[in-house]
Amino acid sequence: MFNKLFLALMLSLLMLPFAYATETQPTKPIELIVTQKNIMIDGKKEPVYWISQPDGTWGYEGVKGQYFNVIVKNQTNVPTVIHWHGLVMPNSQDGVPETQPLIQPGKEYAYHFKLKQAGTFWMHSHSDLQLQRYLSAPLIIRDPNDQTKTHDVIMMLADFSPKSAETIFKELKEGMDMPMSMAEMNNDSMKSMSSDTKSMAAKPDLNDVNYAALLTNYRTLKNPEIVRVKPGEKVRLRIINGASATNFFVNSGVLKAELIAADGEDIHPISGQVFQIGEGQRIDLIVTIPDTKKAIYPILAQGEGTKMQTGIILATTDATTIPHYSETAPQAAGALSYSQEWKLKAMHPLPQKPIDETLTVNLEGNMAKYEWKINNQMWPNITPLLVHANHRVEMIINNQTEMAHPIHLHGHVFEVTEIDGKPVQDGAMRDTVLVMPHSTVKVQFDTDNPGMWMLHCHMLYHQAAGMMTMMDYEK
Repeated sequence: MFNKLFLALMLSLLMLPFAYATETQPTKPIELIVTQKNIMIDGKKEPVYWISQPDGTWGYEGVKGQYFNVIVKNQTNVPTVIHWHGLVMPNSQDGVPETQPLIQPGKEYAYHFKLKQAGTFWMHSHSDLQLQRYLSAPLIIRDPNDQTKTHDVIMMLADFSPKSAETIFKELKEGMDMPMSMAEMNNDSMKSMSSDTKSMAAKPDLNDVNYAALLTNYRTLKNPEIVRVKPGEKVRLRIINGASATNFFVNSGVLKAELIAADGEDIHPISGQVFQIGEGQRIDLIVTIPDTKKAIYPILAQGEGTKMQTGIILATTDATTIPHYSETAPQAAGALSYSQEWKLKAMHPLPQKPIDETLTVNLEGNMAKYEWKINNQMWPNITPLLVHANHRVEMIINNQTEMAHPIHLHGHVFEVTEIDGKPVQDGAMRDTVLVMPHSTVKVQFDTDNPGMWMLHCHMLYHQAAGMMTMMDYEK
């Protein structure tokens, strides 16, 4: 009897390493190939970037607890580097020029780290202004313990201009084609303006780039992606704001939606039909398709401060005629606000701990000179913010400008704890928070991931014009 028990115990112990290996050890590396292709916009071919696997799969899908074992191959004619937006990984794997060499044309770079999170994330270039031409892709990490059955649909939002990103940036620096606030205009300019123009100029700055179109998954509403759905099924909309300089209002139309996650982190569900998403952020919505045949459900996203809209079409398999949806909404959208942020309650907030140290982050600059700063410093001439390891840190973000700024911290997830002096109980866990004009947001996080990490505005041209710094751990 003893021998049989001993043999059974030994066999079970021998099986443990094998079981662990199948779940967490690296498999054959997945290749992500960065290439260029043409898409059709208003009947014209436009060159864009594209990140896919050898079989054509767009982006990457992994499983929490397994390894991110990826080789990025650069098949373009320019150097690049890929950042894994929202993932908590070792500093050397962050995919920014400050911590790894650029991937030169024809070369490759290997990434290898354990996936600690599950949710909707994304990947994008952190080199030059390549994001404007969509050097980006979805990055979805699934939870092996989540047995919820949904039809996943990705909506990656973007803004489009036929101009090169370099031309756009040059024009912004020169003040061309840029809205001005009343305070930035001289008396002669004011006298020559109509009353309607004066009224527009008096409003806060919502956009600093005049885009030609908005896209979802590389398509405009003239040729939208049509996703076939079944009556009665649940659809999970994984919405990624991959735009360069546009915030959005997402409208689920006649479908009532539940907001269940923000920036890849679960929240207590919020019901509604119109939702806000800042640049760099992600939201996950659940919609249930009604038990109706030949049904069509547009999911639209309208750019903040514009009439432009984009989206996808959910259609049952027997709906053969898809109506035309205009790229122009009847009315211009207003400004995003904190109304949604106040409602977000984290499913897994930070454990309560005393604050060990405080960082102050002042957002400064203006549209007239197109200079954007953090703590009166412009990238790359910055002094890093210093923190100590294993501390609870409070970051106070003061926006002293006329524009909202989506502030993204690499390598960490933080909790929104206060907005304009009012505490937020169990606020959303985020990696990117949209800080409204002339307001203050406080967030907290734990310094449990040593290294030098970027902190910046995710508006591409604000970042390029100086609104970026680093957070470094004391050695």
